[in-house]
Amino acid sequence: MTELVAPITRTMTAARPPSSRRLGDIRRKVWPYFLMLPTMGLIVAFTLYPLVQGLYMSLFKRGVVVLPQARQTLPQYVGLDNFVSLIDNADFRISLLKTVIFVVVAVPLNVVLSLALAVLLQPQTKLFAFARTVVFFPSMISLLIIGITWRWLFGLNNGLVNYVLSLASIAPVPWLEQDTMAQIAVVVAWVWWQAGVNMMIFLSGLTAISPDYYEAASIDGTSKWRQFTHITLPLLRPTMAVVVVLSSIEAFKVYELVVSLTGGGPGKATVYLIQTIYDTAFQLPMQAGIAAAQSAVLFVVLMVLAIVQLRLARSKA
Repeated sequence: MTELVAPITRTMTAARPPSSRRLGDIRRKVWPYFLMLPTMGLIVAFTLYPLVQGLYMSLFKRGVVVLPQARQTLPQYVGLDNFVSLIDNADFRISLLKTVIFVVVAVPLNVVLSLALAVLLQPQTKLFAFARTVVFFPSMISLLIIGITWRWLFGLNNGLVNYVLSLASIAPVPWLEQDTMAQIAVVVAWVWWQAGVNMMIFLSGLTAISPDYYEAASIDGTSKWRQFTHITLPLLRPTMAVVVVLSSIEAFKVYELVVSLTGGGPGKATVYLIQTIYDTAFQLPMQAGIAAAQSAVLFVVLMVLAIVQLRLARSKA
């Protein structure tokens, strides 16, 4: 039967004209790209176009709103002057430094906490699954709600944190009234909010590690700590690189949490880069070009950070 079908199939294939075969090949090659069009359209509309528009705005002295009938609102081309002016912009330099310090402190704490949670909650039981859900739940809540919640927790006289401290005869801590403590409060709230997402990423990395490594190490009498440092951590380097990059990007973009938790205070102690960009664009006249230049600097910093971290992780893998 097979010997009869094969010649018929070859005959039908040979009977198809070359143009029809070429058309079928073209359709098969083009169809996947056609299916990507909606996603590519969204990326162009909501990512690439705003990026190009922001870089274009950074070359002009202009406001957020441009009215053709009002000549004072029309954009004025200034070239790279907006970028040069950032060197002498004290608010920008201070907020950038505070943001870098926040990232340097918050991201390692978040990586350590989320990795510890992933290791502790790795067992596949109903109890641990419930615990993972509880830890992951805060990441599904709006940062504005997170900030308001922690603002209540950190209240000086009626906050839950100070109430717990008073049970141990510890004086109330001015979490939101003193500069350093306010910055610590932002770090604590942000790490708590971000830990759930990164825990799930680490869990996926831990699941991908073959249990044969641990079985062989146990047979050799290797301790749990040495298994963690010599098996788990080296095999988690690619996953850790992803977590560090994503966490760093989120930390550089911190804004809603700060606005709802401290409002940038006390004074300007917790005014980070995104809030500076917002205030420059919407609270100062004809400064939208300066804000666009600040955003361009932030984009370059994030891009360089991501490239460096990913290459380091690849070289160590």
